[in-house]
Amino acid sequence: MLDLKSKAGQVSEQGYCVIESVYDEQECAQMRTIFKGLCHKKGGFSVEQSTIGFHPLLEWGPEMAPFYAKPVLVDLMAEVFDDDVRLAHSGAAVFNNALVSPVLTGWHNHYSWQIPETGLQRHNAERVLCNVYVDGTMPEVGPLIVLPRSLNALTDSGGEAKAEWEGQGTVSIPSGSAVIFDTAVWHCSRRGSSDGLRHLWGGHYQGWNNPTPHPEDNTADNSTVTAYKNQLPLLKKLLEDPVN
Repeated sequence: MLDLKSKAGQVSEQGYCVIESVYDEQECAQMRTIFKGLCHKKGGFSVEQSTIGFHPLLEWGPEMAPFYAKPVLVDLMAEVFDDDVRLAHSGAAVFNNALVSPVLTGWHNHYSWQIPETGLQRHNAERVLCNVYVDGTMPEVGPLIVLPRSLNALTDSGGEAKAEWEGQGTVSIPSGSAVIFDTAVWHCSRRGSSDGLRHLWGGHYQGWNNPTPHPEDNTADNSTVTAYKNQLPLLKKLLEDPVN
């Protein structure tokens, strides 16, 4: 059984935690089928379009909504926040390894809030990014690279966006795994050695008692998502304020 307190502690201690094989191969195959259709809607891949993004994902692909209602991930984030969990942003990207540049995404984080002169003085991460790596992050798929940091460590850049940074670590995980990041954590990704597709989706989450807006907030209100909310209480809990 997964030790949620230990995993939440990793988010505080190193800025992220890994939950391997959250989704089984059948679920991953379903996701790839959905994204195949979504990529077709956007015109497919080309030299000019080597990566196809979907923001908000629940607007472009509302059929992905049930995959957000994964109890182990929601329970873990509730432990991180010590609060009920709110899905504040949904998004996805599909990368074509045969067409992308060696650097998929340069070093970046998603904090985007003003840091006081005294630095961060947090008891919990206010917001996390939960990414699902449908195909994993093995060398043939493409590595995920993270700069570990404790909860209130400095958030300054460690160098050039496309360079190697001192202290960086590579996270290698199997297909269907998820990584939960404090949004203050710097991370990047590189092209894999195969010519296949790399599917990445997820969201930004906050506690319901934290109303602070964020530049990457998005919503998706449509009949398909509404129908899924009526079928899946956990999804409804992520999308509707429990107080109202």
